Amino acid sequence: MRLLKVIIVSVILSLTISLVGSLINYTPLSKREPDVYYFSIGESFIFGLIYITPILLMLSIIAFSIYMLIGRSKRFSHIIKVALSILIASAITTITLFFIDKSNETDDIYLIPKGFAGDVYTFYNIKGAPMVETEDGYEVHVINEKGYFLTSKPDMDYGTVTDKYYYVDENSNRTPISNKCVSPFGTGGFSTSKGDEEIDFHYTGFKLIKDKCSDEFVTESHGSEENEEKIIREILKQYYGVEQ
Repeated sequence: MRLLKVIIVSVILSLTISLVGSLINYTPLSKREPDVYYFSIGESFIFGLIYITPILLMLSIIAFSIYMLIGRSKRFSHIIKVALSILIASAITTITLFFIDKSNETDDIYLIPKGFAGDVYTFYNIKGAPMVETEDGYEVHVINEKGYFLTSKPDMDYGTVTDKYYYVDENSNRTPISNKCVSPFGTGGFSTSKGDEEIDFHYTGFKLIKDKCSDEFVTESHGSEENEEKIIREILKQYYGVEQ
């Protein structure tokens, strides 16, 4: 019964924090910039609720369990027991979230021919393509002269983008590329069939420039459907024997 009260209080607190946060972060129509999407109060509230509620529930349940374990001890007062329970629970929750967050990182290395600029793609779940190799925990994507890499790995990694980018010369020497020269496209997919065979692969990519790199470039929208379609036709012909 006491645990149920703790859970109810946690949910109410989550509702309150989410509501206050959505109101604070709301941008009035008069202050909005063109071609920029802004969350409504309702959307911000829902997203806040989705992220905050599990964390508060975890923290509350752990703190309650710790308090019950040390509750019989007469060495500490009630206030100290509560404070100690919250402190330990916060530490456990923080460590847990840290490792969860670390497991949701992309951790990719892109090796790009020196001097290349333009659209860069990685295609996943390509039948007959090599599996991606790893280097110090990062998956290595060796981009060809046409600007793409193919792998039979079923799908890409999702989460916080922690990728590294390098130009590579003919002697395999690497030169780091600034993240301000890279503007992500997002993700895409392609599906078709060849007789009884289902063809289904996924891809992601980014725009790479050599000059005028900036934070603004990173957030701009880029990508060429014509270039994507050209590469997809090459993949279908080479790996699946399909002409399009």
